[in-house]
Amino acid sequence: MKIVALSRRAAGRTATLVAGLALLGWVLGWLLSPAPAPGAMAPADHYTLRGVATTQRALALTFDISWGTVMPAKVLAILVHDRVPATFFLSGPWAEANPDYVHQLVADGFQVESHGWAHVNYSSLGYAGVVSNIQRANGVLTTLIGRPVTFVRPPNGDFNAAALAAAHALGYTVVTWGTDSLDWMNPGVSVIIHRVVSRAHPGDIVLLHASDTCKQTNLALPAIIADLRQRGYRLVTLRQLLAMGTPEYRG
Repeated sequence: MKIVALSRRAAGRTATLVAGLALLGWVLGWLLSPAPAPGAMAPADHYTLRGVATTQRALALTFDISWGTVMPAKVLAILVHDRVPATFFLSGPWAEANPDYVHQLVADGFQVESHGWAHVNYSSLGYAGVVSNIQRANGVLTTLIGRPVTFVRPPNGDFNAAALAAAHALGYTVVTWGTDSLDWMNPGVSVIIHRVVSRAHPGDIVLLHASDTCKQTNLALPAIIADLRQRGYRLVTLRQLLAMGTPEYRG
């Protein structure tokens, strides 16, 4: 009987020791994990900005630029001619290589924000990699435009929880879109026009591109502008749109 009792006590101590070690491992893992961004339970820390809830008939045309100088010049000329406020998300290397274009965007009153540095999926970089990517672009863009940038659009619209946490820890709002024009696929001018005007809605953030790899954006843009205005839409920058309602965050 004493042997059985001792065996039970030994088994109990072993189970307690195993449980204690497991708890210690969990605590150490929690302590050594990267710190979450401030206010990590806020909606903005789990999702990206996709639009604005507003009663005003307004939307934001946004353009990503990563390559070339031909399409940027064409898009800029159309926007200036038609007096269309817009927002540009610039990659760090492109901005660094084309400072005159960046200065012109600012001089013409366009909103300039970040498209990060290397055009790679943020979900592949990890927390530290995203921090490095955004900070490197921030250094170039801040110097060129004379103010900090506070919005970032992840390349390819790709992100995960670590990427969002990294961006928010740096004080950035991560912006994706509500309507994708698909101009990056060069699907045909009529397709680009139809996708934008048929999906546009109040508070929408429309994704377009002004990189040289996109061959049809400038051909579709005048019709998009004319159609949206005919439908009563006011075209504004991202900052102006955010002042018209409540930000909408979605996954």
